[in-house]
Amino acid sequence: MRRKVPLVLVVAAVLAAPSAGADVTSWLALGAGMAVDRATGATSTNPAFSASLGVGSDPTHAWVLGGVFRTVTRFSEGTDLNLSARLTTGGFSRGDWGIGLDVGPGLRLWGNDTRGTYPLQGALLLGAPWGLQLSMGADMVNLGGTPASVGGYAVLEFDFLRFTLMRQGSTDTYWRNPLPAGGPVEPSGPAAGH
Repeated sequence: MRRKVPLVLVVAAVLAAPSAGADVTSWLALGAGMAVDRATGATSTNPAFSASLGVGSDPTHAWVLGGVFRTVTRFSEGTDLNLSARLTTGGFSRGDWGIGLDVGPGLRLWGNDTRGTYPLQGALLLGAPWGLQLSMGADMVNLGGTPASVGGYAVLEFDFLRFTLMRQGSTDTYWRNPLPAGGPVEPSGPAAGH
């Protein structure tokens, strides 16, 4: 009889548990622009390509916290790999107007350790409707010591998931997303007629 009591409690807890209704925020962006690097007293400017993939908390909240993996390829130099924490406004994560911030360690396998192998990298994201965003990133310090990591990039990106799965807000007037991730967010403020 003693063995049946825990089993009964587990079954009762599973049957009584409410269903989870929260979705996650998802990001998948590709972009192109320019990168600047300053090492050993010389400044180099190169075309750049970026790609990022990440997930975050429920997109219906005012702020979304998540993580993102990003690569930035500086043509004729090499590719930086980065794993960052991301904080965005709800509007950004729902594919509308908004901002975001990425901060995290990077790995640079090019430059023969002359340009900082482990740069701390940050990026400011400016989001617009239809999946468009501007990402401006910078290398702040070399987490591995010297030499310092000094450089940055600016790329115009297209986020496929902000354009499709996540999209809602000002674009609904032209093309409604019937099932946005997290469910529709009701407008608030004077425009909502409250």
